[in-house]
Amino acid sequence: MPNELIGSFLDMRVVKAITWQKAGMRGVSAGAAVVAVPTMTAWVQGMNFAHRPQLN
Repeated sequence: MPNELIGSFLDMRVVKAITWQKAGMRGVSAGAAVVAVPTMTAWVQGMNFAHRPQLN
């Protein structure tokens, strides 16, 4: 009985840790998405479409 109790407690801790890690990854992914959109917009806006010597 005590071994089963210890085993179930450890299983509960593992599940809690995995859940915490998944929540952290969701936060990192959301942050990357928030940063990616303005970065790509600035990248396109910074391109020089008026003078492109390789097209002449």
